[in-house]
Amino acid sequence: MVETRINQATGLTTIILKPNNSSSWQFNMQVLASLSIIILLLAGYFAFQGLWLVFPFAFLVIASVYICLYLRVSANFKTEVITFDDSTVVVERGNDYAENTWKYHRLWTKIFVKTPLIRGHPKQIFIRSHGKELELGSFLNKRDKEILIKDLKSVVYA
Repeated sequence: MVETRINQATGLTTIILKPNNSSSWQFNMQVLASLSIIILLLAGYFAFQGLWLVFPFAFLVIASVYICLYLRVSANFKTEVITFDDSTVVVERGNDYAENTWKYHRLWTKIFVKTPLIRGHPKQIFIRSHGKELELGSFLNKRDKEILIKDLKSVVYA
C-alpha cells in the first residue's frame, strides 16, 4: 500500500509504504482453531486406538503453525515512511516506531529505478547519496511499486 500526503502550505511530502495484508489476525486465529480441532480429533481417534504418543506430536504441529502465522503477520506490520522537505529526505523503517532512520541532503540525493534481470520480477527502487544506496519498498508488489515510482516522480520533479 502506498499513501502519499502533500502539505501544500509547508511543502512537506510524506509517502507511507506498507505491505498488503491479505488476512487479519482474527482470521488467522480462526484458521488455526479449525486446523487444531481437526488435528486433535484425529489424534484422539488414534489415541483411542492405543497410539497415545500421537498427542505430543499433534500439539507440536499446532504450535509450529501458530509460530509460523505469528512471524508472517508480524512481518506484515513493516512500515516505511519517506519524508521530503525543502532540504532533506528522511527514510524511516520499523514496525511500531522508527527502528532505523536515514537522512539525506535533498540536493545530493538521487532516486533511481533498476529494471529486473528476470522478466516478470518487480522493479527495484533505490535512493542514493554519497555512494550509499537504500532500497525503498522492497516488500511492495508490482502494482504498488509502479504507484510509488509515479508518486516519487511527482515529488522530485515538482
